[in-house]
Amino acid sequence: MSAEASRIWMVAGEPSGDMHAGRLLAALAARRPGLRAAGMGGPLMRAAGCEILHPIGGLAVTGLLDVPRILPRLRRLRRELVEGVRREGPQAVVLVDYPGFNLSLAKALRKLPGGPRLIYFIPPQVWAWGAGRARTIARTFDLALTIYPFEPAYFRREGGRAEFVGNPVAYALREAPGRAEARRALGIAPGARVVAFLPGSRPKEVDRHLAPMTGAARLLRERWPDAVFLLSEAEALRPGTVAGRAREEGVTLRVVRGRMAEVARAADAAAVASGTASLEIGLLGTPLVVVYASDPFTHLVAKYFFIRVDYLSLVNLLAGREAAPELHQGRVRPAPIAEALARLVEEPGARERQRGALEAIRRSLEGPDPYGRAAERIIELLESGR
Repeated sequence: MSAEASRIWMVAGEPSGDMHAGRLLAALAARRPGLRAAGMGGPLMRAAGCEILHPIGGLAVTGLLDVPRILPRLRRLRRELVEGVRREGPQAVVLVDYPGFNLSLAKALRKLPGGPRLIYFIPPQVWAWGAGRARTIARTFDLALTIYPFEPAYFRREGGRAEFVGNPVAYALREAPGRAEARRALGIAPGARVVAFLPGSRPKEVDRHLAPMTGAARLLRERWPDAVFLLSEAEALRPGTVAGRAREEGVTLRVVRGRMAEVARAADAAAVASGTASLEIGLLGTPLVVVYASDPFTHLVAKYFFIRVDYLSLVNLLAGREAAPELHQGRVRPAPIAEALARLVEEPGARERQRGALEAIRRSLEGPDPYGRAAERIIELLESGR
C-alpha cells in the first residue's frame, strides 16, 4: 500500500472496538470521499472499507489471568504495527478503546521521527484508574475524543487536548421501542410481571453470572408464580450458549437472543452484568441490579492496586451515588439478586428513585451522532496543520 493510499490507520482490539471503529470510519469516509484506511480490526471495520492487516480474533480478555495467553501475540502485533506505520507513513493513527495495548502502541508510535497524528477515540476510564493514565494520554495523543461529558477535564488538567463528542450507547438507543411495543413484539401480556436477566456478552461472564441469576429466577418464581422471566443471550455469544446452560440449571426461562432493547423495555426490573449493558439498561429507564463476579486474582489486584472509584457500574459512576444496587463477588448469589429485584418490583419508592437518577443520566448523554462529531474533529485536526 502506498503512503498516499494509506491516509489513516485504525486500531481496535475486540468486537466492541471493531463496531465503534467501523462506524467512525463510515462517518469519516462520508465527509472525506476517497479516504483510505488500514489497520487492525474485524469484520465491521472491513465492511466500512478498512484494509485489515491484522485481524483481532481471540484478543478479547475478561480478566488479568487471560493476559498471559495473548501477551506474545500482542507484542508481535505492536512491533508489526509500528513497523507498518514507519513504512507507510499514514497521516494519522486512530486508536479505539482497548487501553492496555493501545497505550503501549501509542507510546511507541510517538517516538517515530515525523510520526503520524495520534487520536484516541473512547479512551480508558481515567477517573477509575487514577491520574497516571490521564497524564500519559495527554502527553502522548494529539486528541482524545471522549464519550462521557466529564472526561475531557481530566486530560485538559494534564495539558492534553480532549473533547466530548457524545455517547454511542445513548445515541443508538434513541429510537428504542416503548414498553407496550416491546411487549407486543415479544408476545408478553401488557399487565404481566416481567423480570429480565442479562448475564454478559462473553463466555466467562456467562460462566460466573448465569447460575446465580437462574437461581434468583427460581426463588422469584416461588414468589410470583405467574411472572415472565426473560434471559438475554448476547449476539456476541455462540448461538445456544445461554439457552443450553439455562437448561442445565433446570429453570424455565424464556431465552431471547439479541433484541436487548426490547427485553429491557418489556421488563419491570433487570439483573445485569456490569459493563456497557448496565448503561444500556439504565438509559432505557429499566430499574436494574448490577452484578459483577471476576476471578479472585483480578478482583484483588484491581481492588487494592488500580481501581480508584467507589462503584463499578457505569450508571452509579455517572449518578455519583449507588442509584442501582451493586452485588460484587461473594454477593453474586441467588438470594441477594432475588431480594434486590423484588424490592425494585414491589416498592414504588425504590423504583421511582432509581428511575429519576436514570433519567438524569440519559439527559446528560443525549446528543447528536457521536461518530459524526468525532469524524469532524479528526478531519479538523488533520487539516489544521497543528
